[in-house]
Amino acid sequence: MNKKLILGTALLFALGACDQAQEASGIDTITAADLHSKIKPLASDEFQGRAPSSPGEEITVAYIRDEFIKYGLEPGNNGSWYQDVPLVDITADSNQTLTFSGGGDAFSLTYLDDYVALTRRVVEDINIADSEMVFVGYGIVAPEYGWDDYAGIDMTGKTAVMLVNDPGYATQNDDMFTGNAMTYYGRWTYKYEEAARQGADAVIIIH
Repeated sequence: MNKKLILGTALLFALGACDQAQEASGIDTITAADLHSKIKPLASDEFQGRAPSSPGEEITVAYIRDEFIKYGLEPGNNGSWYQDVPLVDITADSNQTLTFSGGGDAFSLTYLDDYVALTRRVVEDINIADSEMVFVGYGIVAPEYGWDDYAGIDMTGKTAVMLVNDPGYATQNDDMFTGNAMTYYGRWTYKYEEAARQGADAVIIIH
């Protein structure tokens, strides 16, 4: 379970100046100095980035709770400052390996030193074995630009190997796609989505 404060941090910032200017109201209660006094600790290394399900989140939640208490607020969830929210934390196994084989030879890459891996699938374990790799350019199907990297290729049960970005952004050619203004086609999320539509088992993006 992950615990989230019921009241937002914006309220915390808005209330921050109340003890400094009791008779002020509205926008007059918000000052740059007070905002800085709240943002500085939250942005410090002590809070470790404040990511959900991390130790930094616990520190952050405790900080905001204590500030609410300081301003005389009361918890709004049946006496609790928190509301339980179920979340899933997907963490890659640091001992995983990526092995390429062919022609009687094989070599393996070391996780984090040679490659990174991720998934959005909520499963305990993912194994892909004996998956043929197929280079598909940028992994893009964009009819409006007359572009189809998967034309004539059956990706069922195979691993798509592709380049990051889109052709225009990668080459800085204004005549391709939108040039230096990268389109959604250049994003990882699109490349994963398109590979899935094509029936691929996995995607390897080359930087």
